[in-house]
Amino acid sequence: MKKLTLAAAALCVALGGTVARAQDAGALLDLLVKKRLISDQEAEEVRSELVKESASTAAGKWKLSAPITELELYGDVRLRYEYRGGRTPSEHTDNPNDWYERERERYRLRVGLRGTLADDWFFGIRLETSNSSRSTNVTFGADSPGPFSKGDDGIFVGQAYFGYTGFPDFKFTGGRMPQPLITTSMLWDDDINPEGLAEQWKHTFTFDLGGGGGEAVQSYSKEGYSKDGKAVVAHAAEPFKLKLDVFANFAQYVYDDTNPENPIGPRPTTTGNNTGNNQLVPQTDAFMMAWQIGARLTFPSSFYIQLAPTLYNYTGNGDSFNIHFVGGNPALSNSASLATNQTGINSLLVFDLPAEIGWKAWGLPMRIFGEFADNIEGHDRAHAAAELGGFDAHTGQHYAWMIGGALGQLKAKNDWEIRAWYQYAQQYALDPNLVDSDIFDDRVNQRGVAVKVGYMVADAISLNLTYAYSWRINGSLGTGGLGDIQVNPLDQYQIFQADMSVKF
Repeated sequence: MKKLTLAAAALCVALGGTVARAQDAGALLDLLVKKRLISDQEAEEVRSELVKESASTAAGKWKLSAPITELELYGDVRLRYEYRGGRTPSEHTDNPNDWYERERERYRLRVGLRGTLADDWFFGIRLETSNSSRSTNVTFGADSPGPFSKGDDGIFVGQAYFGYTGFPDFKFTGGRMPQPLITTSMLWDDDINPEGLAEQWKHTFTFDLGGGGGEAVQSYSKEGYSKDGKAVVAHAAEPFKLKLDVFANFAQYVYDDTNPENPIGPRPTTTGNNTGNNQLVPQTDAFMMAWQIGARLTFPSSFYIQLAPTLYNYTGNGDSFNIHFVGGNPALSNSASLATNQTGINSLLVFDLPAEIGWKAWGLPMRIFGEFADNIEGHDRAHAAAELGGFDAHTGQHYAWMIGGALGQLKAKNDWEIRAWYQYAQQYALDPNLVDSDIFDDRVNQRGVAVKVGYMVADAISLNLTYAYSWRINGSLGTGGLGDIQVNPLDQYQIFQADMSVKF
């Protein structure tokens, strides 16, 4: 019986790939020894044979640290053609209704490693081109000295994090991490990898209705909440099933580090906020806190509803964001420098509600998505801006919303997807340092439409086309944010992107 068990164990390990053997053989052999089905000596003999066999293969030449139980190499390369254009407003005295245009051929590279460690730990590292927080693109021909120089073709750390999943349903992460929140491009650029801490909790309930049971079946998963959670598909022979994912995501991001916190000598002052030299430079770091709770209810036939209400609040100003946001119109202000301050984070307490409904019809995935955001302290933000900029307070400019739909899904060769949406973001509604850099050029006080069309040329190769058009909401204000178009206010805006991407 002992020999039969040993042979069966060896066969199970041998049937797996080389990587699977390296990861699972030790645990399997330890279990057999613990159950006293094989001896320690027999287990060591099997380990030795597996080590020799693994070393003779290409995959076996990778030498992994003993605590690593799983390791994944991944990344992508993207080529892009991009056109951006922005129009000056009619109130500009120098060049009214003139267009500023940029055409660029660009690429990006992202390469990463992520894996799991013994005792329920995990880690991730990703390197990428560009040091921008909202872009990983490099522009062809923009290097100096040129041509074909590599001055801006550097490699930067895009992600560096680790975490713990040892408690049922919980996931804890620290470092420069992938976005742990459910978000959209209206509030967050997809390229931003926030720095700090995150705590995630997800619990799954499955209800059997109309057939055996009716009792909730609880699932205890060590993985964090996934935006791509699989839906439950009902079969005719099975009872009616509902799946409810309840989740909570919390984050504490280091927004701006004050350096130093306690300088030698008198505390420095700044001329910001129109106070002469009387404003003290803050000595505390700036943090952004996120509080998100939500649920995803999945019905048979892949129909689902998801809500993820979130509250964002800020503590401290740091030494880079202590000047109050103004976002005024330089053409209508007595002081252009005060009117155009775009980066202040004062008076931001943003409630955000992203929502999504999805289903399948004729085998085609479909979904409707939307979002509503309100800066609860928008009145205070508007009054502070008016006081500094010398214009009337536009206290009603603190809402943002978006509505759209999608057909199809990009997963395998010959898949396609079409997405279209309308977006409306008032001047004092959102943090202009976080909104998407493409739609609409890092700006607020903009409304417009966007369309994306994608097609999978092969399982790992996709083609995507994007077009967006926007125009200014409030003609008395500027367009907050610092985009690629050097126009403020940005009266009208267009972007077209053609992307070819390879994922591995």
